[in-house]
Amino acid sequence: MPRVSYMKDEVTEAMLDVTDNGFSQNKSAQKREVPRSALEDRLRGLPSRPEVTQPAQLLSKCEESRLVVWILRQEALGYAPSHSQVRATVTALLRQQGREKPIGVHWLVRFMKRYPSIKTKIGKRQEASRFNSFTPTAVNWYFDIREREYGWVKPENTVNVDEDGLDGLVVGSADPKRKAFLKGPQTRNWTSFIKAITADGRALVLGIIFKGKQLQKQWFLEEFKQIADWYYITSPNGWTDDHIGIEWLERVYLPQTTPADDSDARLIILDGHGSHATAAYRRELERFASLTDSAPMDKVNFIRAYAKARRVGMTKKNILSGWRVTGNWPISRSKALRHPEIQQDRPNSGPRVTPEPRPYLGSDDTPQTSRQIRDLG
Repeated sequence: MPRVSYMKDEVTEAMLDVTDNGFSQNKSAQKREVPRSALEDRLRGLPSRPEVTQPAQLLSKCEESRLVVWILRQEALGYAPSHSQVRATVTALLRQQGREKPIGVHWLVRFMKRYPSIKTKIGKRQEASRFNSFTPTAVNWYFDIREREYGWVKPENTVNVDEDGLDGLVVGSADPKRKAFLKGPQTRNWTSFIKAITADGRALVLGIIFKGKQLQKQWFLEEFKQIADWYYITSPNGWTDDHIGIEWLERVYLPQTTPADDSDARLIILDGHGSHATAAYRRELERFASLTDSAPMDKVNFIRAYAKARRVGMTKKNILSGWRVTGNWPISRSKALRHPEIQQDRPNSGPRVTPEPRPYLGSDDTPQTSRQIRDLG
């Protein structure tokens, strides 16, 4: 039986059950214990009684609920919106209604406080081919080779290397088990990193690749001198090429991984670990950007923030944990096969014929038509 008192988030979840999960209105109302009439009104876009008494609020509660539904749907499609995209969408909605009302600096933060089902989180951009290739077949192939050919290599001589940029902040589900994976190629920012860690818990010197033709002298201020052991280089696109990869191998990897015994072999593994410093970096970034989209931080602030994050996040304990949970050391095929991000093997039946539905808001788009704005939910 529906309760007399219910939360607006419960109505939002009921709306999602109907629009995304195929539930009937009656079944959804019973499941969430909300009045069917209230659910039906929200789906029709009608305001609730309390909304009428709050004319000063930027959006009505009904509009806010539909915005929450839209955010969660975008995340499920692989296009979780950034702060600026949410604000742009609200601006477009207000303009469609003939209201050129400015959005306050803190509006989005207050909006998320009113709806605990959503929050700011890290959007992990993932190449579709790479994400879909993490299957039991691929895992078993990797461990067949690892166990048979390289299982004898000592942990201090086993190095994992990864290159990536920094993941942006998006708005998505507050469920801690639900990660915001973003479809599409890695964003080519002005900086990327070459990170390397050993299986015995050691972090090699970090490689930082700036986008540009050459390092400018004015970049190297006092803050840079404090972290002078990092390896700095530039590339036209901010990412590695063959020349940079070889240079990093010769100047960083080989000198720092020389085995104590000359007869020992070294094993280098490419990709596999996420960044232990990402969460700490985000906390530092919040101090500069306050979780809002603003002008890019200058390189000095960037280096300072990431240096502090690396000290906090790149600990021996975290490094060893990264090796352990992926099954890379100690070698454990079963742990890798139980990884929460592993995908099911796909039958070799050729490419899909039905394309994925195109959401109204992609990674860099905002709604363009009246219908798109009206149909946010």
